[in-house]
Amino acid sequence: MNTFFKSLLFPVSILAVAPTAPAGSPIGYPDGLPSHGHHCGIGVKPNGHAPIGVMGDHTHAAGEFMLSYRFMTMRMDGHRAGTDSLSSEQVFHKGFNRAATEMDMDMHMFGLMFAPTDSLTLFAMGNYQENDMTLSSRPAKASHGGGHRGGTAHGASGGHGGHSGGKHSHSSSGWGDVTVGGLYQFYNTGRSRAHIGLGFSIPTGEDLERDSNTNAVLPYGMQLGSGTWDLKPSLTYTGDLTRGGLAHGAQVGGTIRLEDENDAGYQLGDIFEASYWLAQNVTSWASLSARVKYTNQDSIDGHNNISHPHAAPPHFTANYGGETVEVGVGINLLAPSSAGFLSGHRLAVEALFPVHQDANGVGMERDWSVTVGWQKSF
Repeated sequence: MNTFFKSLLFPVSILAVAPTAPAGSPIGYPDGLPSHGHHCGIGVKPNGHAPIGVMGDHTHAAGEFMLSYRFMTMRMDGHRAGTDSLSSEQVFHKGFNRAATEMDMDMHMFGLMFAPTDSLTLFAMGNYQENDMTLSSRPAKASHGGGHRGGTAHGASGGHGGHSGGKHSHSSSGWGDVTVGGLYQFYNTGRSRAHIGLGFSIPTGEDLERDSNTNAVLPYGMQLGSGTWDLKPSLTYTGDLTRGGLAHGAQVGGTIRLEDENDAGYQLGDIFEASYWLAQNVTSWASLSARVKYTNQDSIDGHNNISHPHAAPPHFTANYGGETVEVGVGINLLAPSSAGFLSGHRLAVEALFPVHQDANGVGMERDWSVTVGWQKSF
């Protein structure tokens, strides 16, 4: 948690030195910015939006609502120890009897925002998840016996027997945790804006999801919720850089667990995230974006108090979390007022690719993620 709060000093320096466009009408807003500085009204240019993968990037005008839907899909492919990729054979040589060869995570996110005042915007967000993991088993002649110690496995407990030398998969799906909170805009010069966000994650998602075939408790990363009440603070800055339609923004935030453990006996690691992006208008209704994202997550504390497998790296708390740097490209499409019933609708896509990964223990290797989204304010 100390690392999290120290990292919040980063955006303060951004606010102090961030450049703004020359005096005059701000770029992308020929008639000037609305006095409330919201980003979703008719007439606002597409570079006023952050990439769709950035949550809580804007506030709204008093009385305004916004509905949103995002679909995020992520692929993980194999394992890594620190910064080194591992083959399944290398995972077996570390004492594990199984290795996760791939994992797909899909999430449907539904959001509602409402602004009771020009400065305050309230929000609520829920999600539905679908997770699939494929594992390969160590050939039977090479398997070990024993218990679990220090994040490596010597044998398997739980319901995954009978798969020697082959592959099997398991999945989970259902509603995740619900987040509610607010965004408060405290800075607006017309050309640059900043707001703080504070969200509370309600533990509505299942944290003891079981395999539908074997009834064994699934790995920590396949659970649908944290099982704890969590705090989600953020600080966001956006501004215009040039008269040519180039805008930029930065956001820092994360997740702080407010309970020492959930009902299952463990606590997911705290998360710190930081993003910086550029967005360039290419037409009056489209912009292209580029983003750099940094994520640092602690490993899991505690241990599942329900009997569960100890065969593959995802079954061990020490193998979660780590440091990731990703780069992303995206496009925002914002229908103009002349578009009739489509006016004000926003469609956007962003793809992220890791350029640096430093996993805790033997973690899963991230391959890519894509977010597609729709938003409409009224």
